[in-house]
Amino acid sequence: MSSTGSNRVARKSLADRVFGLDLLRAAAILSVICAHGFVVLYPHFGSVLAVFGHGGFYGVELFFVLSGFLIGQILIRQGLALDRAANVAFFYVRRWFRTLPLFFLFLAVNVWLEFHFRQHRLGVSEVLSHGFFLRNLTGFHLSFFPESWSLAVEEWFYLLFPAALWLGLKISKRFDGVFLSAAFVFFAFSTGARMLAASDPAATWSEAQRMVVIYRFDALMFGMFAAWISIRFPNRWRKHGMLWALAGGALLLAMYATLWKIEQGHLAFGDDSYFARTFRFTLVSLGFALLLPWASGWKLTKENFCSTAVRRIALWSYGIYLVHLPVFWIVTRSGFRDWEKSPTQALASFALQIGGAIVLSALLYRFFEAPCTRLREKAAPAVAGIFPGA
Repeated sequence: MSSTGSNRVARKSLADRVFGLDLLRAAAILSVICAHGFVVLYPHFGSVLAVFGHGGFYGVELFFVLSGFLIGQILIRQGLALDRAANVAFFYVRRWFRTLPLFFLFLAVNVWLEFHFRQHRLGVSEVLSHGFFLRNLTGFHLSFFPESWSLAVEEWFYLLFPAALWLGLKISKRFDGVFLSAAFVFFAFSTGARMLAASDPAATWSEAQRMVVIYRFDALMFGMFAAWISIRFPNRWRKHGMLWALAGGALLLAMYATLWKIEQGHLAFGDDSYFARTFRFTLVSLGFALLLPWASGWKLTKENFCSTAVRRIALWSYGIYLVHLPVFWIVTRSGFRDWEKSPTQALASFALQIGGAIVLSALLYRFFEAPCTRLREKAAPAVAGIFPGA
């Protein structure tokens, strides 16, 4: 190919990418890892950093909405093709090639960490139940690999929602009616189940409600509804995108304020109320969904250093999510044991944790994720536009 042709292909590839969605994805993962990394800084800079203490919560909620939006667009574009079991199976193969290899690698890494750092020998059944995403399906029972809770929510969504569409299309060939009905059932089921469970005295918003699979599908459904609107009503979707984003930002700030209270003149985590266990999740998801019309319309025609950095972080986000806690563990248990006493060690530890997680995720993407993606294209190639982004 000539250099002119190569440049034309490069420009077309750049134009096809949505910078706004990359920005949201990068913001989500940075919110998660910084919230976890700030632990080493709290003893020295707690008063400054305290306000960011729930950044991890917001980051994961944003990931849920984004996943629903992106997967929803893929499924909607397939439409009635999903009435064939082979096409649904094809979706599964492509999605699982994308998510499971790295997950199983880090399942093994976390088994090793448990033994090496905690002298905790894990049984085969315990490891398998984590591997099949069963530890937090109907209740919170994670004993290691804590970040896997959110992956379980997404993997069950990937499994169940396309299957629901396939079943619905056996009953009716009106795709939009089937899609919206399925999304509403998932939304209503999770919201209703969370409301019922919230009355349990043992329930807590941060674990029992937030981290149980059957209570969280509604967050993904906000993304699914947004995907449907963006495809079926593209002009209305693009219109007033900034206005919707401002409304979403205001709602997110209001909900973030409910996470806190003033106690004896100091900022403290808010009460574990019924609202916190139920409708705050709903409103946070709605707030992030309102950002999507603006974000999905933001495409760049020219790259710069900052935009490239954002895209890279977004591209590596799955690896960063899986690698960051093991990196944090190793850093604080090796060369920076005095981080609680020394501000210098705390800052160095934080920088090494964040930087190490990003660098390692970049290497994982190049030498593990990208080869798995190439293998996926051999095992289940996206022919004639079938699930090109799954």
